[in-house]
Amino acid sequence: MISNRKFLLKNTLLFLFPLLIPLFILGSFAIVVTDKYMKESITSNNFNALQQLEQQTNIVLNEMHLLNLDYNWNPDIILSLQDILDSDYLTFTQNQNLQYREGTLRRKEIATPYIHSIYVFYTNTKNRVLTSQTGVTTMDAMNDQSWFDEFDPTSTEENIWIKNRKVAQFPFEDPKPVITVFKNVFKTNAPTSEGLIVLNIHQDYFEDLINEWNNYHNQSIFVLDDQNNKLYGNKNSEMLNLEDWDLANDQQTFEVKMDHKAYIVNQLHSENDHLRYYSIVEKNIIYWIPNQLRLLTIVFASLSFIIGIAIIYYLSRKNARHISDIITILNMTNQKKENLTNDISFKDNEYHFIVKGILKNYIYQNNLEKELSEQKYQLQSAELSALHNQINPHFLSNTLAIIYWRAIALTGKPNKVTEMLETLTDILNFSLRTKKHTVTLKEEIENAKNYVKIMRIRSQSDFHIYWEYNQTDLNQQVLKFILQPILENCLKHGTHGERTSKIRIKIERRNNNMRFRITDNGQGMSKHALHQLHAELDKDEYVTNHIGLANIKKRLSLVFNNNYIFIIRSKKGWGTTIFIEHPV
Repeated sequence: MISNRKFLLKNTLLFLFPLLIPLFILGSFAIVVTDKYMKESITSNNFNALQQLEQQTNIVLNEMHLLNLDYNWNPDIILSLQDILDSDYLTFTQNQNLQYREGTLRRKEIATPYIHSIYVFYTNTKNRVLTSQTGVTTMDAMNDQSWFDEFDPTSTEENIWIKNRKVAQFPFEDPKPVITVFKNVFKTNAPTSEGLIVLNIHQDYFEDLINEWNNYHNQSIFVLDDQNNKLYGNKNSEMLNLEDWDLANDQQTFEVKMDHKAYIVNQLHSENDHLRYYSIVEKNIIYWIPNQLRLLTIVFASLSFIIGIAIIYYLSRKNARHISDIITILNMTNQKKENLTNDISFKDNEYHFIVKGILKNYIYQNNLEKELSEQKYQLQSAELSALHNQINPHFLSNTLAIIYWRAIALTGKPNKVTEMLETLTDILNFSLRTKKHTVTLKEEIENAKNYVKIMRIRSQSDFHIYWEYNQTDLNQQVLKFILQPILENCLKHGTHGERTSKIRIKIERRNNNMRFRITDNGQGMSKHALHQLHAELDKDEYVTNHIGLANIKKRLSLVFNNNYIFIIRSKKGWGTTIFIEHPV
């Protein structure tokens, strides 16, 4: 029962984590990307509205610049208009010029929907003003006289300035809010003002434009001058108390709190006209869509998580029950398993098939596999021992010692016989002393050289052996008896007529492998003979020919688990090269 619960918990967590990772990543990614995209989109929309408002304001102010070119820079217009304003009686030419000037202003007022009226005033003795509505009139005859308060004959201000006013052409009319743009006139390059150009703009024109660009509910859009006076804006901006927040903040987007509510403020500064354009929206309103998307993402992720947990728990519980039944069956005795093979029943056909196959294989192969495993181990041990015994006969060292001293007694001094006996004793001691399958390279080389000593004494023909190895590799472990059988094979099959036999042995370490290259200049083998040799060495059964080479290859396979290289290259009349590589 405890193992069943552990499996259930483990299986649930195993499937739950792959579900949680994409849910967490995708959910977080969706929330972050959506939030960032919506905030950027909202900020972009607000700035687009402010930029359009700025462009429209620049168009309106450009009308003042055009008026300034005519009435402040054009000498013909300035002189003719000054004469008209100062004259008691108008000549025919003056009357024509006046009609032309009045018509020009009147047409500009009529053709431009946002212009309410235009006044052009030069200082004159008659206090006359040129207007777009009534032509040349006296100041006393005008119902709108508050504009004259802006005229200061000592002013040196060359830039325009803007005021909010209410204007009525006649006393019986209700005053209409206008935005008035003022510009001083310096017609004779005087250091102080000599007149005033007044451009009155319908304030409701800008309100209509702002209402068209209003993107959000209760959004406030308005314009301030450099004195923090509101010039125009929509109706929502009239309810704002601008004293509650910092107007000196230079950030394009920032957050303020008014009446315990958070507002998002976007502002745009116009350096040319020193105007500031503002958009203010309540934070809960502006981020309503991102908040809803975030909430929906969390809801869907949570719902997917709950459904996923339910499905995983159901499947894990079902699998845990099946596996518990399988473990129970496997723990039964073989006799009970045999009785269950026909009686087991699972609701899922795949489990029925799996369990039935497992039981049958377990019953008929369990004991057999154990026996085969034990026999294989015994066979490998016996084969390895037999291979060692092929080249490691247990001659008695004591017997050799007796023969050695008898030879000394017969001759009275050391001779070739005693030298052979001494060398052979060293070889046998090397074989008997070391029980492991590997020895140091130094020991292997010394044993091979002992063998060479014996062969020099008993051989009738001369031969040369060239050794090439690094002294730093002498302590590396190599396969025992890897050189002596190959040397024996070279001396036995490598003689070629009267040519002096030469054997070159190169031993080196490459990475984590020991490499042996033994080359002779013997008679070599044909391609067919070399192919037959490889085929014979690859056989699993006992080899009667080339015992030494077959012995080395089998011991390499057993000791290094087939992780070795064994290559023979030969050419008829040229010689043979044997290349062996095995791990250190």
